[in-house]
Amino acid sequence: MRLSFALLALPACTPVADDSGPYVPPAGFVTNAHIAYTDGLHNENTELMRLPDAQGGGLLMIFRGGETAQIGSDNAYINVYGSADEGVTWTKQAEVSAALLPGGRDIRDPKLVQMGDKLYLYAISRLPGGHYRDLLGDAWTLRSESDDGGFTWTDPVQTYADVDDSGTETFWGFWRYATRHWTDGSSALQTLYALGYDDGDKMVGMFASDDGITWQKSSIVVDSYDDVPSEAELHFYGQNQETAVAIVRMDNQGILQDGQSAICTSQAPFATWECGRRIEQRLDGPDWFSGDVAGAHREFVVARKHLPCTDKRTAIYELRGDLSDPTADVQVCEVEELPSAGDTAYTGLVGLGGDKYLTSWYSSTIPTTGDVPWLQGTFEPSDIWTANLDFSTVPTDVCNPPPDKVACEAPALPSGAAANAASASYTLTIAPVIYPAQTLTFDATVTAGATLSVALQPLDAATGLPAGDPWTFDDVAVATDGTFALSIPTVAVDESVFPLLADPFLTLNDLVFTGVFTSSTTFCGSLYGYAQVFGTSVADRIDLGGSTFGAVPSGSTPLATCP
Repeated sequence: MRLSFALLALPACTPVADDSGPYVPPAGFVTNAHIAYTDGLHNENTELMRLPDAQGGGLLMIFRGGETAQIGSDNAYINVYGSADEGVTWTKQAEVSAALLPGGRDIRDPKLVQMGDKLYLYAISRLPGGHYRDLLGDAWTLRSESDDGGFTWTDPVQTYADVDDSGTETFWGFWRYATRHWTDGSSALQTLYALGYDDGDKMVGMFASDDGITWQKSSIVVDSYDDVPSEAELHFYGQNQETAVAIVRMDNQGILQDGQSAICTSQAPFATWECGRRIEQRLDGPDWFSGDVAGAHREFVVARKHLPCTDKRTAIYELRGDLSDPTADVQVCEVEELPSAGDTAYTGLVGLGGDKYLTSWYSSTIPTTGDVPWLQGTFEPSDIWTANLDFSTVPTDVCNPPPDKVACEAPALPSGAAANAASASYTLTIAPVIYPAQTLTFDATVTAGATLSVALQPLDAATGLPAGDPWTFDDVAVATDGTFALSIPTVAVDESVFPLLADPFLTLNDLVFTGVFTSSTTFCGSLYGYAQVFGTSVADRIDLGGSTFGAVPSGSTPLATCP
């Protein structure tokens, strides 16, 4: 199915913040933001819910733990914590692990659903290791059950398998669950629906169940390889909840950088979807509130925010406009950032009474203690955070629009001189913007004359030996201030040079080194271009803008940026 999309105009009814000064978040909106759990491991993927009164009416918080990084193995498990005081304190109740399943499977992205007296914990399980676009992860959606308020759980099992007549399975990970309460004649009914995405992040599908155990695929919401659709939120609207609305994450502006979200609608029985509206915020790991606040219907989303240079935050947005009407404009207002940086978001949200809510998220750091790019954060410890929100404090007459998207800025070049360019052997080191600590190293040979010839020999990251063919640049001009540019259209990168991506097909394209000879022994600068991670689609590119490099005499302490 080929979809056409239009960018959204802002509704005229809501003025944006004026230029009288910087935006100030509403007083009292976010309070008591703090780390609720830390253990030195990589904790992530939070979810909150309130138990029914028959089970005490307390809160549950679940999240993935047990791992040192986001990459999975059977060391991972889902922590289950309970609170009897509205999230002030938490007590561990259980762990849910996929360790008994075959293949050393991981477990992540847990969700809680109450159906009658039964509490279901759903989660996504993949084979161990890293999986680009979730390919070869063989995702299963798992189900575990509790009948005592989350203290004991059954062993997780696969709850749905999409197998065609030939025996080929399409693997799906369910993300968000929503119950539709509706009537058919005189019968009051309820159906549990889920939105999930496939291995390869090409499709988002809708699935339905009457009991939470047996599932059927209802429809395909989005099918678009280049849009990289994945996590999708779901709500129902109308007197008979006959209109379904999905907010679909799309990683279509650089696989690690940014993207959009599609606003999709469907009418019962939800066989086809219309996805003609997009917003310019890619909402990763979201939780979506849709309901009354101080007598008015409002929509808030807590999700990952994307900054230049692959820096991330967790932020709270309001979506204004009729989401259930595919012809209505949608306006995005950024309300406030939460303390977060690095690898962050995958949020939870639960009511505390009235217009007050508790939210949860994870974060590997916060800006005041040291920002890191997202990919680096996925390999570092992360903590579970909570905060109290009061939606009634958010004004309805002013909108703070999210900042415009800008490229990652390269640092300014220091001073230099053409006389510094001399024939010599160097060690050149590249610090990629996506993970500056994971450098690429080269033996660099500079031959000076009327112009320069430069040869960069990539080195195996483990052995330091040559790996692949050298990159050569001839007739390189050096300006009087010592600046120069090296460009190459396309070059393959041996897997051993940058093992972090473990990509045997990695190429760097439209590559430009912009640098300066700062002394007779040093040159340095910035790198532009993009990495093609897989195939040829624009969706599989990583923007390298903002990467830096440095070169020092062979045998010296490496330098990856200008001193």
